[in-house]
Amino acid sequence: MIARPMVPTADQLATDDLSLSDRSRFWLAALEASGQGVAIADATHPDLILTYVNSAFKKLTGYNAAEALGKSCRFLQGSDRAQPGITTLRQAIRNGQACEVVLRNYRKDGSLFWNQLTIAPITDGQGKVSHYVALQRDITAFKEQEQALQRQGIYDEHSGLPKRQLFLDRLNQALAWSQFSGVPGALLLIDLGLPAHLDGSPSLSPDAEENLEIIANRLQAYVRPHETLAHLNHHQFGLLLLDPDVQLRAEERAHGIQTLIRDRLAGFEGGAHIGIVPLTPETPATVLLQAAEAAAMTARSQQQGHLSLEASAIVAAPEQYSRDRDWQQAIAAGELTLALQPQMGLRNRQLRGFEVQLRWQHPQQGTLLASQLMEHLEQSQHRETVGRWFLDQAGQLLSQWRNSAQFSGLFALSLLPQQWKSPSFIHDLRSLLETYQIPPEQLELDLPAQSLAESAAESWDWVYAVRDLGIGIGLADFGSRSIGLYDLRNLPLTTLKLERRFVRGLPDDANDRAIVRGVVAMSQALKVRIVARGVDTVDQAKFLARAECDAMQGLAYSAPLTIEEALQVARSPQAPAW
Repeated sequence: MIARPMVPTADQLATDDLSLSDRSRFWLAALEASGQGVAIADATHPDLILTYVNSAFKKLTGYNAAEALGKSCRFLQGSDRAQPGITTLRQAIRNGQACEVVLRNYRKDGSLFWNQLTIAPITDGQGKVSHYVALQRDITAFKEQEQALQRQGIYDEHSGLPKRQLFLDRLNQALAWSQFSGVPGALLLIDLGLPAHLDGSPSLSPDAEENLEIIANRLQAYVRPHETLAHLNHHQFGLLLLDPDVQLRAEERAHGIQTLIRDRLAGFEGGAHIGIVPLTPETPATVLLQAAEAAAMTARSQQQGHLSLEASAIVAAPEQYSRDRDWQQAIAAGELTLALQPQMGLRNRQLRGFEVQLRWQHPQQGTLLASQLMEHLEQSQHRETVGRWFLDQAGQLLSQWRNSAQFSGLFALSLLPQQWKSPSFIHDLRSLLETYQIPPEQLELDLPAQSLAESAAESWDWVYAVRDLGIGIGLADFGSRSIGLYDLRNLPLTTLKLERRFVRGLPDDANDRAIVRGVVAMSQALKVRIVARGVDTVDQAKFLARAECDAMQGLAYSAPLTIEEALQVARSPQAPAW
């Protein structure tokens, strides 16, 4: 049996029972057994030459004792001397103090490693520093992980392009250079369109993921070396240009980008749109970026490929950007809801159905009505997402009421003009009917009179496609726009919604009485129903009934209700007391 050597304790090493040579031998054994690299340098030598290195030092650096001893302790840094830690290290040595720094060091084979270096002074009998002992720990893996996390914060992990924060830094540099050199610049924001998700989720479909990677690669190959391209978020890219003829160059780049990526937009909504703003040195970078986003949104709402903002319009653009961010927050936070206003048949005084309206429970402004929302929503890049959410929620609610309350009435939905023009609109409607098993005759979609007036020929296609599904079509706010009699005669409308301004003067205003009687007679001849909106008094309702108007909606019957209140009306409808 081999006897195990006795290892002295710290107290034993500190006593005079051991000779100086024994204590040195024990300390040397401890240093050699250490897993950390240990080096001792001569503090009295101008170059702090190494007088001792342990075995772990060789494993860490690749240098054995014969190669390291007698060399300056700086040799592991090579020519990489511009490091913040070196200044700290010099100051500590100058003051005879301990310190800990992180340095870039280089092994014998030239490879880099990150060295967490801790030094401590050793004094002689007179209290003077005679040596420094240095402990070295390889933290390369930790630093690489840290750098990877930092890189993820400023570079997109898929495309490798700068992200928003780094792009803003580059934009500030471009603004400074433009002001100094006099070379004008421009910022292009390329908006691919939001992914189609009812819940506002930013996640991409597999098609969109694949196409996004291809688009990023194409854009990187397209831009010139002196131009800056960034990947701002999942559906937006930014491009910085500096050019003496920047306005022409920006237009050329916008057209080129549209052509370049046109075939790779599957999985995004509405196609790519580009906002262009000039670099104005007096404008903060964040405001310029918001203005470019607002320009892209406007281009989308106006169905233009790209839109250039004049310098004078930049200051106002962030207001639109802020509203758009509010919509994004509303979707994500579940602040949108539905209200339902009952409609009553004037012939039988029974519940006809409900007009479904959008509401926003705004955290600061309270409940916002549809009339307050539509103008802002039409300018927002989120309008298609909100419109699809509204349609889906209404369909889901109608399906629930059919099952729980045996509701057989009508849901009338007011949609955005742009929603009718969406390429996926008919597909969305067909999917809605199939998903929720809704009889199409229980849905009525209000076509804005404005849309019919501005693009009558195009509207015909929408109306016929919707009617082919069996869904009713109501012409909203009839009388507010000039609609041709030819259109009224030939379009397969099911309902005319009488504009509230013609109801307001009833029954006293003779002109309003004549208009209402004429519209009713025309609707009867065309075999379409007529619904009067904004009927707020009993006298108005009674006149409309005598004039043979089909149905009414307004405060004379009921104010808009919450979903819970409307369900009670659907279950137990009551005729008005008048």
